[in-house]
Amino acid sequence: MKIVITGGTGFIGRALVERLSRAGHSGWIVSRSSAKAPGTAPNGAGSFRVVGWDRLEEDPSELAGVEAIVNLAGEPISQRWTNSAKKRIRESRIETAAKLGALLERAKADPQVLVQASGVNAYGFSESASFTEDSPTTDSDFLSSVVRDWEQAAKRIPARRRALLRFGIVLGNGGGALPSMLLPFRAMAGGPVGSGRQWMSWIHLQDLTRLIVHALENDSLSGPINAVSPEPARNEQFGRAAARALGRPYWLVAPSLPLKLALGEMSELLLKGQRVLPEKALQSGFRFDFPEIQPALDDLLR
Repeated sequence: MKIVITGGTGFIGRALVERLSRAGHSGWIVSRSSAKAPGTAPNGAGSFRVVGWDRLEEDPSELAGVEAIVNLAGEPISQRWTNSAKKRIRESRIETAAKLGALLERAKADPQVLVQASGVNAYGFSESASFTEDSPTTDSDFLSSVVRDWEQAAKRIPARRRALLRFGIVLGNGGGALPSMLLPFRAMAGGPVGSGRQWMSWIHLQDLTRLIVHALENDSLSGPINAVSPEPARNEQFGRAAARALGRPYWLVAPSLPLKLALGEMSELLLKGQRVLPEKALQSGFRFDFPEIQPALDDLLR
């Protein structure tokens, strides 16, 4: 399959390109600039060529034969949400979708499928409710409104089938949230954050890349798809699993107020949560390699 990937040089993108290359797929990784882009994909995966937005805007014709799109591009949300940061987080997602859609239309491309990154923040926060793909969404907070606009913007990207993968917290080495989440444990100061009762809907990076490939290849999958483990963990459960995997103590509570003062609005990601379930993925026959938090962390931290 000929695939265009945006965000292909990031934390998730690098692992995905490696998996797609091993599976025999090829295509393009769209980068910010041709001048900064290497000639081939990272991790030695030579079947994907890196091309800059500037070059494609000059001549989008080489995208004419594309069969699939994976849109992962977007400013990281793990930063203090100042007004300027919020603007970057939102606009990076909206503008990439618009730019990609315009290029594909100019190339007269007719992709079979779009796999679009999204987020479980679409459902808002809750300590008691469980959410599946059929649950109502909200726009009551910053991230849920970003997800709403992001999914709406994806409609500008031409494709016969659209799979909107709503990512939970992606756990992997070399990037993402996990290194920061483990810092207190490595410093012998690990423990629950706030009440410790808030849910974490998470997924191992290996399962996420497998699920993206599954969505590309499975014609029955479309619309919202929750990209999370079938076994969400409470914050306290995650902390105990992390301490056990690292051989560190679990004892020091991180109070809510200092986190709110230090992180501002972004502290909601740590102090609130939601229990999201991957009903569509399971119904389609997908099986997780790491459904439970302890084996996932043992694998990543061994």
